[in-house]
Amino acid sequence: MSTRHRWFRSGIYSLLGHVDLPEDTAGDMGVVIVPPFGWEDVCSYRPLRFMAQGLAQRGIPTLRYDLPGTGDSSGDATDAGVLDSWIRSVADAAAELRNVTGVRDVTVVGVHLGAMLAMKAVSQGADIRQMVLWGPAATGRAVLRELRATANVERWEHLPDEFAPPQPMPGFEAGGFLISPETLRAMEDLDVSSLPWRTSPRVLLLSRDDLPPDGKILEALHTSLRHVAIAPGRGYAAMMCSPQESVSCVETIDLIASFITADIGVESPEKPHARRAPTTSRAERVAPRTLESVFSIETPRMETAPLCMFGILSEPDAAVPRSDYCLLYLNAGGVRHTGPNRMWVESARRWASRGVTSLRLDLQGIGESDGEQVIDVPSLYRETFVQQIEIAIGRLREYTGATRFGTIGLCSGACWAFHAAARIPEVDSSILVNPSLLWWDASADRRRILGPLSPGFTGWAEWSRVIRGGIERGNFQGAARRITEKFGWTRREGSGYLQLGFRNMEHAWSSLEKNRKRVTLVFREGEPLLAEMEAARQLPPLKNSWARLVRIPNGGHTLRPLWAQKIVHDLIDLEIDAAIREAPAPAAWSVEGNPIQADHICANGTHL
Repeated sequence: MSTRHRWFRSGIYSLLGHVDLPEDTAGDMGVVIVPPFGWEDVCSYRPLRFMAQGLAQRGIPTLRYDLPGTGDSSGDATDAGVLDSWIRSVADAAAELRNVTGVRDVTVVGVHLGAMLAMKAVSQGADIRQMVLWGPAATGRAVLRELRATANVERWEHLPDEFAPPQPMPGFEAGGFLISPETLRAMEDLDVSSLPWRTSPRVLLLSRDDLPPDGKILEALHTSLRHVAIAPGRGYAAMMCSPQESVSCVETIDLIASFITADIGVESPEKPHARRAPTTSRAERVAPRTLESVFSIETPRMETAPLCMFGILSEPDAAVPRSDYCLLYLNAGGVRHTGPNRMWVESARRWASRGVTSLRLDLQGIGESDGEQVIDVPSLYRETFVQQIEIAIGRLREYTGATRFGTIGLCSGACWAFHAAARIPEVDSSILVNPSLLWWDASADRRRILGPLSPGFTGWAEWSRVIRGGIERGNFQGAARRITEKFGWTRREGSGYLQLGFRNMEHAWSSLEKNRKRVTLVFREGEPLLAEMEAARQLPPLKNSWARLVRIPNGGHTLRPLWAQKIVHDLIDLEIDAAIREAPAPAAWSVEGNPIQADHICANGTHL
């Protein structure tokens, strides 16, 4: 099989689609996958990619795409009529699949909210032969209840509402993604249990693992449609794990493929299927004065074919003067190139409209890039990732002619950005947002988890409570170790993992200053590495004019609250502007309405 990437139109939107093509088709049926919303979309992206490729390997052409205002598609959450645009996109995606592959019939596979969008689209006349509905709810209100419950849990990690900066825009934040007031009302009115079906598509209804399908959905489908099958949707929870852990279930892929091909005539050799290969869109206008295109980078691989890294290049249009500065946005852990809460998309397009070209890159094993389906946390800190960044910088330099580069990353992406500044001559600035580590430390997880527990178990009374609770004192450390191995990282040491590369952090800051490399550490209060670096006196010294630390209120490690996203957007803009002009950092950080404590903020070391 092979994959082609292209934008296609849906109303006023340009949607990025990925068409997975088999070498030989099994019939005249293709599949459109409609993703879920928000954080579920982030988590399930790579599993659904492997599902699509698995279907293509079984002879079924498959199209995946980003809904309007999400992912790499144009638009944003504040647009009018977002829900209607999502529903319309299902029919347009089916038409696109027919157009580029020549298939006659289309099956839609929808996940959670995506399944509900598919049902609504088909009830309105979308040309869909079959539906696979994985975990739909009967109403939009039910989906919103789940999102609100998740949001309430997340708030425990963040600054309390009474102390938090005001939300910068109206609406409801769920998993780091905005749902505007208009979209909220539209979702509250959404009810797929009472749809007026114009046709009678075949339906396969999948549960969410052992959670039974919604009873209202079951009743409505059995009452209105002739061909309805029900099966367990194994692997739903595994698909919705954190992005670096989520996997697709081969059993469910086989089940979906069997349903799609059942009772569908397979073409005979005398009547070969006339498949048309889709072309890749060169550049698409996705925002004012901004063009985007797919930017693929091949990297060497021993004994097998090269692996391909996937990226989206954001460029200014012809009317905008171009800067000689170029930005590279790196993954946040296993999150694809759209960045945390789609922040990298918003930032890249904003700077492209100002003349700065940028690349949002998926390193190998992440997002849309080749590699293993799953990479664990230790693997995110391997040397090979910095080598891939060096290859990407070289390709960008050849393509854009840029002479200066900045790197931006969150979590492990911040670690890579730090090493890129230290090792790659063309990288003269790096913004490190909430790094968990600056080099691989196999004991960090145990130290961070067990550290807060140990002060509470210093006396016999505390240990007696443990013993009465059924845990013997001698087994407590072993139990704690098993907990950290389950929820943290397994211990890995040796070659291949990122090392500091300097004698110590003092030497690192001095070397970066000598080479005029701007490094900005952005930490939310409560970040473990911040406390560790403070205790070890590893933070950049005040006299260093090229490295600075900025503390922001606790908006969580991945910046879920909208106010935290705005703070970081503003900080990134200030830093990029200063880096482009090769100017000192601002004398004071001024972000309207948002309290910021900046420790190292200007060339003369002024402390705010």
